[in-house]
Amino acid sequence: MDVFFNTFDISKWIRGWLKETVKALLNPTLKECLEEVKLHHQHNPEKSFLQIIGNCQVDYHGRARSFIDWGERIILIKQDGNVLVHQPIMREPINWQPSGSKTQYYIKKDLFIVSVTHKKPDEKMKIIFNKIDLVTIANLTDTAKINICGMETDVVKTIIENPSCVEEGLRIQKQEKQVKSGMIDLYAIDKDFIPVVIEVKRSLATINAVHQLRMYVNDIKQGNNDAKVRGILCAPHIPDMVRNLLNDYNLEWMEVDHEIVLPDDFQKTLTDFK
Repeated sequence: MDVFFNTFDISKWIRGWLKETVKALLNPTLKECLEEVKLHHQHNPEKSFLQIIGNCQVDYHGRARSFIDWGERIILIKQDGNVLVHQPIMREPINWQPSGSKTQYYIKKDLFIVSVTHKKPDEKMKIIFNKIDLVTIANLTDTAKINICGMETDVVKTIIENPSCVEEGLRIQKQEKQVKSGMIDLYAIDKDFIPVVIEVKRSLATINAVHQLRMYVNDIKQGNNDAKVRGILCAPHIPDMVRNLLNDYNLEWMEVDHEIVLPDDFQKTLTDFK
C-alpha cells in the first residue's frame, strides 16, 4: 500500500495531532499493533472503536464456509461487537460478524490474528495479517437518532392533512386499503360520493405506477366496468409520458409537493436537493 508521507516518524506526529480519545499507529510492527490493541481496546471493547488497515486473509466457518486470499482491506470492529471486512470497492462488507461477537487478538508464526466468534448461530472468523498499515482506536460517543424525510409516507401525510391539495371536497376514508392487487395508499370519496383510489409516489411518477393504479381501480370495480371509480396518481413530479398514459386509461393525476422538514437548523425543502 502506498503511503503519501515523508519518512520521519509519522506515527508520533499523528498521536500529537489527534485528540486524546483517538490513538493511531502508522506502519506499526505486528508486536506494536498487538500492544496498542491490548492497551487501548481489548480490555474495554464496548467503549472503543477499532480500525485496522492492512494485508490480510479471511477464513470463515459457520452457516457456510468461505475463504478470501491475501489483499489490502479495512477491518472495522465496532463497540457493539460488529466486525466488518471491507475491500477497497463496493458498499457492503465482503465478510462480517454481527453484534455481540467476541474478538481476540494474538500473534502466531509472524502473523497478527484477529479471531472472531459468535454464538447462536455458531460462527468463527479469522482475519490473518502479514502486514499492517494503520491502526486507529477511538472512544466514540454518538447518541443521535437518524431523521428520515422525503419518504412516500410524507406525501401521504400531506394529502391526509390537506385533501384539498388534490381536489376540493375530497374526503379520505382509509389509508392502506388492502385489495386483490396490493395495498392502496389512500382510499377516498369525492364531493359527488364517487370512490377515489389514490396512488402516491415520493418523487418521480413512473409508467409502473400507472399500471399499479389501474389494477387498484379495477379491484374496486369488482368486475363491473360501468362502476364509477376514479383513480388519481399523486407525486411531486409527473412526466408528460406518464400523464399521456393516465389519460389513455381514463385515470387522473395531481402533482403534490411536500416540504422536507428536518429539526432545528437542518430544515430543507425539495428545491435544495435538485
